[in-house]
Amino acid sequence: NILQELDDKSNIHPFYKYDKEEILEKNHKIIKNPMDLFTIKTKLENNQYKSTEEFENDVRLIFHNCYTYNNVGSDIYTLGKELELTFN
Repeated sequence: NILQELDDKSNIHPFYKYDKEEILEKNHKIIKNPMDLFTIKTKLENNQYKSTEEFENDVRLIFHNCYTYNNVGSDIYTLGKELELTFN
């Protein structure tokens, strides 16, 4: 339900599927610990989370990566902030 609520309130599409090649083309940086909403959704569907904390850590990793690999004030950085506010 949390993922659906995020989708309803924010534009989560840029965070839905990590594309290594696209990231490299845009900012020439490799994300060391990639995470995306597609992976989280798959893990939920396959009951791979042992706790809500594991789920939250994966979602927060998306934000961490967003802020680390995008410039402050960029569209994707700003979108990450909006999504994090909704998640909180």
